[in-house]
Amino acid sequence: MTCWALIPFKGFDRGKSRLSGVLDSTERAEFARELFDHVLRVLRDCPSIDGVAVISNSQQAREHARALGVTVLEDPPNSKGLADVVDAALLDLARRGAESALVCMSDLPELSVQDIESVVRELEESEVVLVPDLLHEGTNLLALRPPSVMPSCFGHEDSLLRHRARANELGLTVSIQLRSGIGFDVDHPGDLERLRRR
Repeated sequence: MTCWALIPFKGFDRGKSRLSGVLDSTERAEFARELFDHVLRVLRDCPSIDGVAVISNSQQAREHARALGVTVLEDPPNSKGLADVVDAALLDLARRGAESALVCMSDLPELSVQDIESVVRELEESEVVLVPDLLHEGTNLLALRPPSVMPSCFGHEDSLLRHRARANELGLTVSIQLRSGIGFDVDHPGDLERLRRR
C-alpha cells in the first residue's frame, strides 16, 4: 500500500501566535521551524511512508521544505480554510499514486517513527484512523485509505468529533488511536512550559 504523509503549514512567521505572551516574533518563528523540521524528519525516517508533501501559502515555508527534498504544494486559490487546503492536497496525492495518506500537524515535538508506523499498520484494517490531541477535541493526525475517501473537518476545535461523525455517516471503518507522541502539541504557554520541563 503506497502511503504518503502531508503536512499543512502556515509558515514560520505566522505560526504559534498564541505563544506571543512568552516568545517574541523571532523566537516564535524559530520555534515553529524547529517543530516543523522535527515532524518532517520523523516522517521521512518512517519505512512505511513512501513520500512526504508540505502544503503552504508561505513562500518561505515552501522554499524551506523544497530545500529539504520533499514535495511542495501550494494552497489552492479561493480556499476557504484548512479543510479545503487539506482536501485539495489529498486529491493531488491520490493523483500521484498514493493509495493512502496521513495528514500530520506540524507542531508535535514528541512525534516518533513508532507513532507513525502504528498508525500505518492500523490503516491497513480501517479506512479512517484518527489520533486526537490530549484534550480529545482536535485531530493531530488523520489517516485515510484511499486519500480522498472523505472530506476532512480541519479548522474546527471539535474536529475529532466531526471527523468521526463524517466517517460514520459515510459508512467507513474508523479507528481512534491514543498516542501521546501525536497527541501532545504546543499551542499554549502551558504546553511550552511542559515541553521545557522534559
